[in-house]
Amino acid sequence: MKLSSKQRKYLETLAHDLEPMVRIGKGGVTPTVIQSVIDSLKAQELVKVKILDNASVEKDEVADVLVEHANCTLVRIIGRVLILFRPKDEEKKRRIVLPADRDSD
Repeated sequence: MKLSSKQRKYLETLAHDLEPMVRIGKGGVTPTVIQSVIDSLKAQELVKVKILDNASVEKDEVADVLVEHANCTLVRIIGRVLILFRPKDEEKKRRIVLPADRDSD
């Protein structure tokens, strides 16, 4: 999913007060971590993932793996925190409605 700058900023604003739901430590990105991200996205749509200081993985690598396996969109990387977004499949069940993309007008 491609986000416009307006949509990205909107999601960043919503994520500001969220606590990280998933933390990645020295074990790196394991299948359990990936499943935790998938489960969190199913429930919340917008999730923060914290990469702890003792993790031996790079934030860009973590982002690539999670986006691929969790089928989500990377909103932003801020320090060692990733903000991920995946809307629910059914429109009427979505909790987050993105503003219309008017950047191209």
